[in-house]
Amino acid sequence: MNTRRSVSSAAAATAVLVLASTAVAGGTAWAADRPVVPCADGAVKLPGENAVEGAPAHTGTVSLQVGGDAAPTVAGDVATYRLRITESNRTGAGYRHVTVVPVLFTQLGVMNTGNTKVTWVHGGTETELPTRMGCDPSIWGASGALDLALADGQTATVDLKVTTSTEVARKVKELSVSAFGAADGDRSLQSNQITLPGVAPAAEPTAMPTKKPTEPTAMPTKKPTEPTATPTKAATASATPTPAAATPAPVAASAELASTGGGSSTGLLAAAAALLIAAGGAVLYTLRRRAR
Repeated sequence: MNTRRSVSSAAAATAVLVLASTAVAGGTAWAADRPVVPCADGAVKLPGENAVEGAPAHTGTVSLQVGGDAAPTVAGDVATYRLRITESNRTGAGYRHVTVVPVLFTQLGVMNTGNTKVTWVHGGTETELPTRMGCDPSIWGASGALDLALADGQTATVDLKVTTSTEVARKVKELSVSAFGAADGDRSLQSNQITLPGVAPAAEPTAMPTKKPTEPTAMPTKKPTEPTATPTKAATASATPTPAAATPAPVAASAELASTGGGSSTGLLAAAAALLIAAGGAVLYTLRRRAR
């Protein structure tokens, strides 16, 4: 029992020494064997993870740089983040396969593969990339679609679009974006990390425009009533000339003319009337006498 324990302890110690010496002597020799996309159980294999036989020697590694718009754009219920991965080869030799994958991280996994899409924008077309969740609540690109040959001194860019619902983007405090990759067996490619904001919850002025159109509609209803009142005043103004059109003045004038011009004629009429009465009386008297 004691000899077995001592042998196993010695073997464990030897293994630790071997791993330590490998890490010191070979740098990242052990780490370079790990897959670029973690927690995928080997299901995601990138073209750049495979070493190339007879490949030229390189000084350094391919440089990856991540950039993007300062803030997302919102169109209705969709929030869009635009990103760009820039690859630069200054190693002194070309690569057959340089493969990169984007990585998105939000607190508590607000963004996940169920509510967020990553799209590759190239040549006027858009290709949705398969994604998977990492070991922590992060989203990883899960395909070798972003693979290209990169000559020495060459720089290439990859444009990406990340879309999610506005509701999800409002829950995002910060979106951290980075990229990992591999180049002809070198799996150590890693970019910088940028942090983008979520969508501000204050962007809800949709109720304001609904009130503005209602105000102009109420104004015209009052204006037509004002012109209708003005004609009534004009009609009353036309009624005022009626006193001026009083014609009694000519009547009075004719009366005056009649009274002034008929002074002598009235006397003659009175005399004629008296004669008629007298004649009538004489006739009546004669008839009575004959009757007797």
